[in-house]
Amino acid sequence: MSLLDKKGMTGGFTLLEVLVVLVITSLISVVLVQGFSLILSARNSVQNKIVGLEQVILKQNVFLEPLKGILPDYSDRPNVFRGESQAVRGLTIRPLQSRIGTPVGFYMSMDYDAQRDETELVYEENGLPPQSLGRWAGSEGKFLYRDRIGKWLDTWPPNPDVTQTPWLIQLVMGSGFPSSLIVSLNGPHQRTLRFQDLPFGSTAINDTQTNSGR
Repeated sequence: MSLLDKKGMTGGFTLLEVLVVLVITSLISVVLVQGFSLILSARNSVQNKIVGLEQVILKQNVFLEPLKGILPDYSDRPNVFRGESQAVRGLTIRPLQSRIGTPVGFYMSMDYDAQRDETELVYEENGLPPQSLGRWAGSEGKFLYRDRIGKWLDTWPPNPDVTQTPWLIQLVMGSGFPSSLIVSLNGPHQRTLRFQDLPFGSTAINDTQTNSGR
């Protein structure tokens, strides 16, 4: 055998070496595939949780909109704000069924169904059928109201000396995520006075009407 043949024989790989390389490559491939599968699974799980959280936030924002748009009404109008532990009524510029920006009277209540042991959040606008905004288990559920400072109250206004609308409204839902939500009312809290609301305004109007009738 020539020297060239000997070099050719010593420069190759034996069958054992090839098998070892194949085994190592297979192990690395298995590890990589499993790792990639775990990454995909974690990604899908996180994505599903994000989508679920977005749906919860979207749903919350939907039924919070009328509360965010609450405005005071004139004392002789039917939509003067009234807040109770189980219901709230007033005037809003963020209605769910009517055009946004248009002042609309609304009514929102928490109705408990003893047979199902569920509490339902019901929303209704003037002249339109009521619609359900959500349900949760149990009878716990109420509205709370607060001024800029002070404690939470079950009713609003608590006395004639405060503004017509509160500064904060809290929805306590008892169960679910989250169990309570707080809405800030950024609009005016007291209606501006009209001419007829002034002490001399009604007298002047009556005198004008009397003179015009003569």
